[in-house]
Amino acid sequence: MAFDPAEQAAIIELMHGKYQAILTLESEWNIRLHEGDMRARIEHFHDAVRALTSGSASLYEKHSRLSVEQLAYDIGALRTVPERPVGSINRTTDKSLSTALVKQGEAGASYAKLPPAGVRAEIVALYRDYTVFFAALFAEVADKNYHTRVSTIDATVADIGLIESLIDQLISGQITPEHASQELMHVEHDALRERLQALLAQKKLSAREKHEALALLKTAEAGMAKEKQTIETAHLHYATGQLAIYENAKETVKRLASSGLNLAGKFVENAMRAAQRGQGRGH
Repeated sequence: MAFDPAEQAAIIELMHGKYQAILTLESEWNIRLHEGDMRARIEHFHDAVRALTSGSASLYEKHSRLSVEQLAYDIGALRTVPERPVGSINRTTDKSLSTALVKQGEAGASYAKLPPAGVRAEIVALYRDYTVFFAALFAEVADKNYHTRVSTIDATVADIGLIESLIDQLISGQITPEHASQELMHVEHDALRERLQALLAQKKLSAREKHEALALLKTAEAGMAKEKQTIETAHLHYATGQLAIYENAKETVKRLASSGLNLAGKFVENAMRAAQRGQGRGH
């Protein structure tokens, strides 16, 4: 679903405020993504907000900061933060969580020092709101990335099926290379079409070359199926994580309304309804 731009702007403004508050605390207490990374933890998540608002990342590409895989990881990590508010996300060990928090002493020796209970409670409260906003803001983005890439894969697999059929007919002698080249014009995937047309342009195509081309297509098709499964799994993780976050989001919406932040509250409410409708459809 498409959100109202004014509501979206309101939620982003709130997120910037939460980000600044969290950044101050995480910088003060040296809470990082992992040992050796001097960025505060919130910086990783807010990178996605910056990518969205600046237009620096594609909504549709595989390796984009706004890919469904990246956003699904963000949602999972954000849900874990309140359980270990002073832990660090260690991305070198499968992005697991470590409870280690280290500050350097004056003499250079390190010693463990945890923030007081009040600071930890403040971090938890800030992250809970930020997580609700994040889930709402990126729901449509995750859907767009997912649907676009799955549609592209489905179209490519259909093209591969057509090419496989043509090669089978070439092998059996049912059609000529010239006929096959004409049929390839129906293939939408430019790289596949051009590669096969170049192969068919040879004056004589051996049986071995035909079988090698067929094997290559089978490998490509298997790769597409694996990638599609990865995308679908990530989308499911985002959707289920989003719903879990929304279970405790009503209090956040009430606080937004009581503070006069109705546009932001509507944005979250609309995202919650959309997620519930998607669950009802089995998506």
